[in-house]
Amino acid sequence: MRDEGAWKPTKFEQRGGVWRGNRDIEQLARGSRVMADLQACAYASALAGVAHGELLDLGAGSVPLYGMYRPYVSGVTCVDWANTAHPSPHLDLDVDLREPLPFGDASFDTVVATDVLEHMPYPERLFAEIVRLLRPGGVIVVGVPFSYPLHEEPFDYFRYTEHRLRLFCADAGVTCEQVFAYGGPSAVMLDHAAKALDTVRPLRVLAGLPALAARPRRADARPTPLPLGYVMVVRN
Repeated sequence: MRDEGAWKPTKFEQRGGVWRGNRDIEQLARGSRVMADLQACAYASALAGVAHGELLDLGAGSVPLYGMYRPYVSGVTCVDWANTAHPSPHLDLDVDLREPLPFGDASFDTVVATDVLEHMPYPERLFAEIVRLLRPGGVIVVGVPFSYPLHEEPFDYFRYTEHRLRLFCADAGVTCEQVFAYGGPSAVMLDHAAKALDTVRPLRVLAGLPALAARPRRADARPTPLPLGYVMVVRN
């Protein structure tokens, strides 16, 4: 990772030992705090259990997860493509994620791909590439939104169910260790309300309030037919 010592929190921050969405509106809009709080809790929980060895942060953007996984790994490589909406001085490579990745087989112990697959026109190709890069015993941590507005258009192609995520693993011959949802119907309602408030200038100051009602204290893995998104942990 380039200029590792200069990294600072972007989308997520840690307060009192708990990860949450950043309260600095230069880093995260008020209307995004509901989802970011829930994502932060889910991602931190998943990474703490499995991240190890050499890690590839794929589609890293502004590298918001660095503080979550760095204590558990020996090295970090960050890549993204030129179309990223979140350029960063910490990226090691600018790579077209739609094409074969410029790394040898079995190069990494951990691959992180959060909020990436929905932007791939042919996601099964990228998933197969990720599996190729894994060492024996390696893990993949995937995060995808489910109930979320169009974003980074025109590069927004899919929303995934738990069942499609499991099918990626079956097709690639790897083990889906777990899939869990973050956020349920109430969080979806609060998230959409916050985003709506954030579009009306006189009401923007209120857009952060729904996050107070949705704030998680731990990762919530209860099944729900209407989540905000999913996290999947895959074992090679």
